[in-house]
Amino acid sequence: MNDLIVIKQLPIIEQQLKSISSDIDKKIEEISKLEVNEETVKEVKKVRTEFKKDFNELEEKRKEVKKKIEEPYKQFEEIYKTYVTNKFTKADNDLKIKIDAIEKDLKDKKEKEVKDYFEEYKKANNIDFIDYKQVGIKVGLSDSLKSLKGEVKQFIDQRLDDLKLIDTQEHKTEILVEYKQTLNVSNAITSVNNRFKAIEEEKKKQEQEKELQKLIVDTAKESDKYSDKQENLQAPVVEEKQYTLKFTVKATKTKLVELKKFLNNGGYIYE
Repeated sequence: MNDLIVIKQLPIIEQQLKSISSDIDKKIEEISKLEVNEETVKEVKKVRTEFKKDFNELEEKRKEVKKKIEEPYKQFEEIYKTYVTNKFTKADNDLKIKIDAIEKDLKDKKEKEVKDYFEEYKKANNIDFIDYKQVGIKVGLSDSLKSLKGEVKQFIDQRLDDLKLIDTQEHKTEILVEYKQTLNVSNAITSVNNRFKAIEEEKKKQEQEKELQKLIVDTAKESDKYSDKQENLQAPVVEEKQYTLKFTVKATKTKLVELKKFLNNGGYIYE
């Protein structure tokens, strides 16, 4: 088939170019011997101009030859497309469409079998919160069913291990709800435990504030009772030994003002 298309003109053109090349070499040799100085520079420039003129004439001839060569080639190319390219291309495309259709059918059948296995194995292990898409399997024609099913089994087995771990946690119900959203057992456990820790700390803080408020109220009541008794008694006042009690009070601004007022009215010495 390769002998059907033969180029016969190029060798003839090549022989002509070889002949021209010899003449160019002679001119270059003559030019290279020219001595360029102040007296000869004008003459050398003239020689250079003539030399470039020869080159430009050859360039024009080359372009003319190229055009003449390309014209029949364009005609040949159109004929070639009609009798060869278009026929090969259409046949190749037709085959590709048929091959793609068969391969898609094979791929769909393989993926359906993998999905069915996923649903069966999921049901057998009583897991209802996962979806096939979460496995992230990409089924290819070269992939074996054994390896694809192995990926499914590994995915579900990991979920079973995660559930066992969650079942050992203190807040397992809340962790399970969190886990179902992301399937990340580590993040689910950490997130829920941190949440409960924050809640406990807030409860503890509120209880401390309530205890402090109760202490202030109880102390105020005792002070009032003590003042009433002092007014009713005529006995001489006995100087009591003083003690120092240090503690830190954390409360709202209003409550702190009330505490300060109470200390001032009660005669307490504080810093």
